[in-house]
Amino acid sequence: MEELLDLGVLKASLSELIAHSNMDDCVLPDEFKAKFRSFGEYKIERYNMYTLQVSSKKSLLVIPNQWVYIAACCCQYYIELVKYKKKLEDFGFTDDMYEACHPSKDNKGIPENQKTKEVCKEKAEHFLESYDGTDKELLVKFLWDYEFWGGGKNIKRSNDFTDSPVLNIANTINASSSLIGAIVKGLANQDCLNLLLESEEWKSFEGSSASSYTAKKNSGGKMALQQIFYGAPGTGKSYEVNSITKKNRYATIRTTFHPDSDYSTFVGAYKPTMADAPVYGAQGVEIAKEKRITYTFVKQAFLKAYLGAWQKLANGVDSVEPQFLVIEEINRGNCAQIFGDLFQLLDRSGNGFSTYPIEADADLQNEIAKEFGQGGEYMLANEFNVDYAVPDYISNYGKTLTEDIKLGRILLLPNNLYIWATMNTSDQSLFPIDSAFKRRWEWRYVKISNGYKRGANGEFIIKNSERVPLGWKIRFNNNECDWWEFLEAINKQIGSVTSSDDKKLGYFFCKPNLGESFIREDKFVNKVIFYLWNDVFKDCDVSIFRMNDTDDSFYDIFFIEDEQGNTIANPDAIGQLMNNLGVRISPVPYDNDLDEESGDDSDENQDDTQDMSKVKFKYNGVPNSLREIVKSVVLNFISSNPDLTTAASIRDKFKEACADFTTTVVKTENEYNELDVESSKAKCWQAISLNSGEKLYIYTQWKAKNANDNFFKLMKVVENNNWGQISPVE
Repeated sequence: MEELLDLGVLKASLSELIAHSNMDDCVLPDEFKAKFRSFGEYKIERYNMYTLQVSSKKSLLVIPNQWVYIAACCCQYYIELVKYKKKLEDFGFTDDMYEACHPSKDNKGIPENQKTKEVCKEKAEHFLESYDGTDKELLVKFLWDYEFWGGGKNIKRSNDFTDSPVLNIANTINASSSLIGAIVKGLANQDCLNLLLESEEWKSFEGSSASSYTAKKNSGGKMALQQIFYGAPGTGKSYEVNSITKKNRYATIRTTFHPDSDYSTFVGAYKPTMADAPVYGAQGVEIAKEKRITYTFVKQAFLKAYLGAWQKLANGVDSVEPQFLVIEEINRGNCAQIFGDLFQLLDRSGNGFSTYPIEADADLQNEIAKEFGQGGEYMLANEFNVDYAVPDYISNYGKTLTEDIKLGRILLLPNNLYIWATMNTSDQSLFPIDSAFKRRWEWRYVKISNGYKRGANGEFIIKNSERVPLGWKIRFNNNECDWWEFLEAINKQIGSVTSSDDKKLGYFFCKPNLGESFIREDKFVNKVIFYLWNDVFKDCDVSIFRMNDTDDSFYDIFFIEDEQGNTIANPDAIGQLMNNLGVRISPVPYDNDLDEESGDDSDENQDDTQDMSKVKFKYNGVPNSLREIVKSVVLNFISSNPDLTTAASIRDKFKEACADFTTTVVKTENEYNELDVESSKAKCWQAISLNSGEKLYIYTQWKAKNANDNFFKLMKVVENNNWGQISPVE
């Protein structure tokens, strides 16, 4: 019996899909239009490019194609609701029982002997006693918890109990709801829905917000099973792959190819390992254990992903969890050598499974059989049948396809195993990828673009209908310029001298230090300038890098010696480069962040005779705003205490070091969440991300007007703990 999907998860997923889908003018696929000619009382008179004209006995209407796409999303929820009710009816549920379970105020219509919810629940559970499916709990919630699926009307109402929960997903105005509702039922009762959901036009509607539900459907076609993200260095290829897998909580195994990678480092092999071995006495009795070298099969990335995918497929029924294998820098290894005979498996049929199974060698066969078997790490707990995956399959062992897979005799990629890779086009010459290998992958170009801020869920932050740029700067001496403006200018030069996009720089080629929004001059020179010198302009015109016509080389001028003889970045050379490129330079803004509403910095007892409001400050020689100085102090504290790995431990240790200084400088995310997010106090904190994935919040409202202000007290804390030096700018 087909198991049910969680309606709560499905509703959230479909609502998200509609909310973040591409609502530009939509085109319907021709094969769908040929099949879908009516719905309810409406007849489709004409399809236009972006609209459809429908008629009924009462009216003639023109509606946008978007409504059809929205209805298709809602239709998936409607179909699942109908499945729930059908399953209950198969168990013998009647209208009286639905009435008894309906959470109405007076339970009208309930027979006298079934007045209480306890009795009703017992009867409902009695009908489900013989059912041991994993969706039993979902059925009970469907009967008793109408909030779970957004219901209002009694389930017994066959015609309209689905209307409200389905249309709540659409989140449309009343004027369109009735029509969308009619389209939903029309799509559900015709065989044309899949023509829409499997079309290229649907993918365009989904945009970048592929829903977790549609991705998890065991159809083998919603996401590319094998694709390579390629582009210039720093375009965010790895970030894009990671954001998709992380956002949807997909199980992911990562590996990186390099020149020494081979089949054994990709799949696995027997290796010497240390293990406990028994020590026997004279009587043959074990008297102790000792560490000895033994040979064990060590699984690598491919085999772990392969086993994990089959385990997930066996554990799922209607909904199967994806398993991702992500290969970073795929062209830095010899793919023919690394994949070996696995290359044959990359041919996938329309059902998502490998078209051609291959024989596994003896070692691999034994390992797979052990892992799939009783007590194995990847034990296949549920029975399943995939004999349909390879039509006309003939076993060399007289077994079925499913049996040969379970016993490890043959290798076959399941349709929930996704292999995604990244490729830096500037490194294309390392190991050329042959055309036979290339054609087995889908290719996704990641273009160079400006960087934009994202929220905790990975979605772009939108303000005034526009994405908010990251706004990174390059900072040198007391000046700064816009990072994206520099990239546009230098990439134009790179394109001019190389006639290619491969060597251009992406926005994330160089990143600010943790918690900062600017790239420091030493990092810019040692990473960006070094790349330009070594990989791009080495044999090209370098006049844009020179400070004057007499310079023989452009790289050496970007370094000078300080008073102690240390080699440091030359800010003048950076400035000259920006002038040569036509990039605007501006002084670093000094902002003492004066905020008269700061809760921690009350003016009540301040000494007005010591007005220092015009004084600027620097931390360890770097001028900056007060809030950035405080943030730098905290970041340096974190760097100096690598044993503090959690936000709570950092907060406690920092507070301890502050001694009598009572102002709260850092908060954990839980402490921040206790604030009213709309209050002014909540806006006085800035979040930074820790390596643990946690967020730490740093107080931003500081004043340095009078000697009693907390910023001066914090200066003492920094001095007493030898955390560096905060001092006025002379």
